[in-house]
Amino acid sequence: MKREAIRRLSLKGKLTVLSAGAIFITYFVFTFLQYHMVKQWLLKEEEKTMEQTVAEIETYYAEKRNLSWEGIRRSRAFLEKLNERYQLIRVTDEKGNVIVSVSNGAAVSLSPSEMPDKRKMDEHFINNERFLLLRQPLHIGNLHGTIEIARRLARFQQVTNTLFLIMTAIGFLAMAASAVAGRFVAQSFVRPLQTLAKTMADIQNNGLKRRIDVPPARDEIAELMVMFNGMMDEIERSFAMQRQFVEDASHELRTPLAILQGHLSLLQRWGKHNPEILEESLEAAVKEAERLKRLVLELLDLSRAEAITVPDEVAPMDAAAAVGQVVKNFRVLHPDFQFLIDQPDKPIARAAMAKYHFEQLLFILLDNAVKYSQRVKQIAISLREEGPFVIVSIRDYGIGIPKEELKNVFLRFYRVDKARSREQGGAGLGLSIAKEIIDKYGGQIALESEVGKGTTVELAIPKAE
Repeated sequence: MKREAIRRLSLKGKLTVLSAGAIFITYFVFTFLQYHMVKQWLLKEEEKTMEQTVAEIETYYAEKRNLSWEGIRRSRAFLEKLNERYQLIRVTDEKGNVIVSVSNGAAVSLSPSEMPDKRKMDEHFINNERFLLLRQPLHIGNLHGTIEIARRLARFQQVTNTLFLIMTAIGFLAMAASAVAGRFVAQSFVRPLQTLAKTMADIQNNGLKRRIDVPPARDEIAELMVMFNGMMDEIERSFAMQRQFVEDASHELRTPLAILQGHLSLLQRWGKHNPEILEESLEAAVKEAERLKRLVLELLDLSRAEAITVPDEVAPMDAAAAVGQVVKNFRVLHPDFQFLIDQPDKPIARAAMAKYHFEQLLFILLDNAVKYSQRVKQIAISLREEGPFVIVSIRDYGIGIPKEELKNVFLRFYRVDKARSREQGGAGLGLSIAKEIIDKYGGQIALESEVGKGTTVELAIPKAE
């Protein structure tokens, strides 16, 4: 039942109970050890006092010449003066007969006992009271006996009882203080989480604009809040880009569909028997169908790129040979373009990437270069080694990209010039797909551009081991 009750507590309640319990247990252990240490110290002090009294008695008797048992009897005044409260002192002969005995508030009857071989310190309970009994052998001249001191631990008991009461009272205060401290600790820990939960609820009800106010303290919870805000920024940006893409894609899909519908209606009405109208409508329909096909294929490519898995064993690839093959195909597709390949005289190291993924990267980058290089129809491709990477660089002399736009070109659905991209048939997915692929292989993609002078894209592909 107790476990179930604890499980039903809120996080704040659990933290309050745990922190308060930890504080109280720590205090209890510390106080318990402190109490017993003080108690043992006080007991040792009592023993030292008794030993000092015995030493003074021995010294007093040792200074007496020709000491007899009668002389020891006459030392009562000295013993009474030396004796402390709650203490009994007596001297016995070697047979246990009492020679002299003085008491100061220590009503105790000691049984006769033989002379011990050495000093003995014992603890006894007599009449439900705690006593310390010290027995010291006495050897002076021909006299042999025992000095006995029985000390009632009344003051010791008073001090320890008072100490116990004080520590108990402080313990209850500590329990209350630990509960308050535990609640404060729990509150300070849970408050940021409550803020986080409230912000999530606001986002759920009011949209993605809400953010958490991060406290100045840079602890783990603050880092969590920073990460949450960053994640929300990414989500909001992603939703904005997708919304923009849906709008753009809807427009692009609507336009060719409207054109197709218009020409088909024209053919249906009277174009079937007019060769000129029939030829024009069929040509327009084929062109618009090709635009639709390109858009659908780019969307499929993006979907495939997200699902890319790197093979467990990647066969080392000859990057130079793959570049040569892809460029050869592009020369057939675009005979009006000049493709220049530059590579070092010595062989390039093999790259750790599946050949079909590498060819897909080249196709995306060369296709972009062709699309945006209609004025200067020249593309330069170069290969080199740099550290642990094989570098493939593709340079065009086209329209270029403004510097402020470079940071966005790898984002999905992003297009620098929407109108011009639409004319070229792009949907802003090519570079996003390329980055998805290169990231899966632990490579890098970088882009440099200048408006009106062209763009350079570099692929850094890890070398094969």
